[in-house]
Amino acid sequence: MRTKKFLFTLLFVIITASFSSTASFAASWVNFPESWDIGQAFAISITSTADYSSPTVTWMNRSIILDVEQGGAGRISYGFLGSDVRNIKPGNYPILFEFIQGGKKYKASGNIILKAREYPKENLTVNPKMVNPPKKELNRIKNEQKLVGTALRTMTQKRMWTTPPQPPLTSITLTSNYGKQRVYNGQPRAGHNGADIRAATGTKVRAPFAGTVVLTGFHYYAGGSVYIDSGNGVITVFFHLSEINVKKGDKVVKGQVVAKSGATGRVTGPHLHYTLVLGGQFVDPIPLLSTSIHNMLKLGKQQQVNN
Repeated sequence: MRTKKFLFTLLFVIITASFSSTASFAASWVNFPESWDIGQAFAISITSTADYSSPTVTWMNRSIILDVEQGGAGRISYGFLGSDVRNIKPGNYPILFEFIQGGKKYKASGNIILKAREYPKENLTVNPKMVNPPKKELNRIKNEQKLVGTALRTMTQKRMWTTPPQPPLTSITLTSNYGKQRVYNGQPRAGHNGADIRAATGTKVRAPFAGTVVLTGFHYYAGGSVYIDSGNGVITVFFHLSEINVKKGDKVVKGQVVAKSGATGRVTGPHLHYTLVLGGQFVDPIPLLSTSIHNMLKLGKQQQVNN
C-alpha cells in the first residue's frame, strides 16, 4: 500500500515538474504593425511553443477575447483590429496583449501609429426626412441605436471567421467607397463607415464568414439590416436589404444566403451597404476580400514576450 502511495506521489511530482518546466521555458511572441492607416483592418497574433489560455488584446479601450489554436510555433491566437474613420484621429495608440501560461499571467504592450488617409467628399440628395427625421420617429431611432449598440458589443471567443472572406455578392462594383465624407441635401454628416456595392433589388447576399446572427430588423436609417458575429469581435453588417432570410440566434455558414439587397432606409437607389466591425471599430471591408490573415501578419512586427 505504501509502495503504491509512493509511486503515485512520485508520478504527481514528475508531471507537475514537467509542466512547470515546459511553461518556464516556453517562448512566446506577439505580432502587430508599427503603423497603419485609419479605417483599415490589420492583423495581430499571439504565438507560443507551449499551451496558454485566456488570451486577450486591448485596443481602443476595449478588451477583445481571442481563441487558442494549433499553429505557428505550437499554439496561436489570431485577431483582426482596426480604427473607425468617423472618430479616430491620427496619433500613437497603445495595444496590450495578455494571456495565462503555467498559472502565471503574461503581458506584452506596444504602440501603433495611426496615419490619416485621404477620403473624398460625396454629395447626395435623399428624402428630407432621412436627414432631419420627424419628431414621431425619434424614439424609434433611439431604440434602434440601443439594439445596435448591444449587438456590436457582442464578444465570443470561438473563431468562426476564416480568410479570405466570401464576397457578399457575385460581382463587386463599388458605387461609394468606405470613408467618403458625406453631405446629405447640403448638410455635412460623418464619413461613410461601409462600402456600397452595386446590386439590383433582390440580389442574393451571402455571409462572408460563418457565425451567429445577433440582430436583424428594418431600421429607420439602415433599412433592412443583418448583423453576424463571427467571434473575436468580428461582426459583419449589411444595410438597405429588401428581404432578410435569417433571424437572431441563427447559425450561418460561410457563403450562406442571408438576405437580398434592396433600397430600404436612407438611400439614393438600390445597392448593398457592407461593412465590417472589429472590436467595435467600423473598418473598410473591401481590402480583406483579396488577402488572408497570414499575408497581413507579414506586414506586422514580432515582439517576444518576457518570461
